[in-house]
Amino acid sequence: MENTDKQSWLEERKDLFVKNVLRDFTHSYSFFLKIEKKYRDAGITYEGLDNWVGTQTDRGTLWVLKDNCHRLWKDIDPDSQPEPFFFDWMVGAIFHEAMKLKENVYMVDRYHPAYQVASTTTTAYDWQEKCQHFFEETLEDIQRGINRLENLFVCAAEHLKSLLLTERDNSLLVRFMLEHKSDINKLWQKSGGLNQILDAMFPSGLDGAYCMTGENYLEGSWYVEARMAFIEALKINPDCQEAKTGLRILEKRLKELAHMLEREYTLANSNQVQGNGLSDSETFAIPEAINSSVDTTDEA
Repeated sequence: MENTDKQSWLEERKDLFVKNVLRDFTHSYSFFLKIEKKYRDAGITYEGLDNWVGTQTDRGTLWVLKDNCHRLWKDIDPDSQPEPFFFDWMVGAIFHEAMKLKENVYMVDRYHPAYQVASTTTTAYDWQEKCQHFFEETLEDIQRGINRLENLFVCAAEHLKSLLLTERDNSLLVRFMLEHKSDINKLWQKSGGLNQILDAMFPSGLDGAYCMTGENYLEGSWYVEARMAFIEALKINPDCQEAKTGLRILEKRLKELAHMLEREYTLANSNQVQGNGLSDSETFAIPEAINSSVDTTDEA
């Protein structure tokens, strides 16, 4: 019974978890590209690595990503669902490689400077040569770790892309993709970028993606964002009936909200006048912003 309840809880939140996987993978990959460039240019430092990976009591972005992938896909059948299976495996490998990289960088960052000072102020001993050899090996491990992480991230990004194509109905995911187009484009800039993914998800046109996003905003009462999404859909396809319907529903809700607030202000003014004997000029006024937010143009 407990496993059934747990599975039901996960299914109800699956869209959110998948969206968070894309979010955390994007952030993790972006951070890796920064430290990789820093390593190639001037050498890596420990700064930021601890927050990237995290600890058991204070999980970093990579740790959360690994846990969410396992939560979603660790028990799936690789024969029937190879993409999520391999993506989950690769994220796990990325996490453990990042853990090793973090420890190696800490070793060099923390102890190598002290060793260098000691080696110039004391008589040469066998331990100095052994320590130098140890640090050289650690630096080689760092280079190998960077190279392995680069390959793993590239492969994982391609598996994630294939995985996302099966999430056509996940409005939270589609909304996130449109909100973070620039960051996500960097992941797949060599293989068509985000537009290629969205084109495959919405073969009838990207107006469908913006309509889905607008409906998601509307459901959460993000009215300004909903309007912008529906308008973007109409820019792509001026005949998009779904976007026109979404705008009509939006305007209706805004008018209902304005009327509700008007009644509330009227009631509040009435009570204030009766209780305090105020004049009309001293009563509340309905903010102009509420009325001006309602579009009075033709809704046809």
